[in-house]
Amino acid sequence: MAIRKLSSGKYEARVSYKENGQKHRKTKNFARLAEARLWESENKAKLGTGANLKQADQPFIDYYRHWIEIYKTDGVSAHTHDTYMLIADWVEKFFHDTSIGKITRDDFQQFVNGFGKSHGISYTQKLVRQIRAAVQDAVADNVIYKDFTFRVKITGKKPQETEEKYLDLDDYHKLLPYLIENAGPDHMSYAMLLFQLQTGTRFEEAAGMTWDCVDFNNHIVTINKQWVPREQKLGPTKGNGQADGKVTIAPPYATMLENFRQQMVNYFNDIGLDYDTINEKQLVFFSKLRKINTNSGVNSALADLCTKLGIKVVTSHAMRHTHASVLIQDGETLPYVQHRLRHKKLETTLNNYVHLVEKTNGESDRKAMSVLSEPFTKKNSKNS
Repeated sequence: MAIRKLSSGKYEARVSYKENGQKHRKTKNFARLAEARLWESENKAKLGTGANLKQADQPFIDYYRHWIEIYKTDGVSAHTHDTYMLIADWVEKFFHDTSIGKITRDDFQQFVNGFGKSHGISYTQKLVRQIRAAVQDAVADNVIYKDFTFRVKITGKKPQETEEKYLDLDDYHKLLPYLIENAGPDHMSYAMLLFQLQTGTRFEEAAGMTWDCVDFNNHIVTINKQWVPREQKLGPTKGNGQADGKVTIAPPYATMLENFRQQMVNYFNDIGLDYDTINEKQLVFFSKLRKINTNSGVNSALADLCTKLGIKVVTSHAMRHTHASVLIQDGETLPYVQHRLRHKKLETTLNNYVHLVEKTNGESDRKAMSVLSEPFTKKNSKNS
């Protein structure tokens, strides 16, 4: 390791190291001697920890994409892999070909700050979590010697208030009768929305519902898979099956589903096709066009319907939130709502619907005070 002054007046710092038995040299020029000494000392420290200076020179985006290929391709869902690749695009957009060894905590914080200006906090947290996993592996493999994601401050747009994600009771009582009246083979989007509203399922879970998971006699649906639109196939529920569960449905709705199935059978029979053969996956919401409606398509149909009914415009996911809010406002317990939504933790249910819990607590207070006050009222009436 050495520093020498060049004829140009600049200072050249040089470090030498061995990799796989071969000698390598790394040099860099600086305008000031102090800068050259600092660079030299930093690289000495890196070599002292076993850092691989050659690998540290590779663009971070190259390292990150290679890491995804090795660790996040096999054994993960297509959706998870797509998320990693999308984040890789953001890494490339900000860092370009910056070497992984040159990225500082300040650099990464600026990246997170910029990302947070156009994304919510929860998605920014996911971005940091996924990048941090790769960076920590780089530290473990001596590619770099410091974790530049350490103690980064998460920034992001304020999340949408839960109140904005569901329909209030007035809007619910306008939408529900319309869906009951019009959901059917000719309006498959409405049929899917009604299913979500009755069961609290996510869109992908409704799209992936199969007839063998509908128990007409006991009025139970089993949720154990979801539709993967990119691959046009069925896959595990959220969390690799952690969102599996059974949900009871109203007897009249079970009858409606049974009639709906027969209508689909009759339609395909009329055009010379066997429903069970053409619908080989036995999908409940297999349409007349022999496909599953997309989330964007259902959202578009719902937006038009909301406008028609004069109610707040929401997305299909609002059916899940509305399902929960109706139950809570009707006095159902949080553990029961947790069961229907298949949240792993009661805390998740509470955090999502705390505003409704506080509202029902106020009503419970009034009822409790009435009960607790009754003995005093009786005593006063006796004394009068």
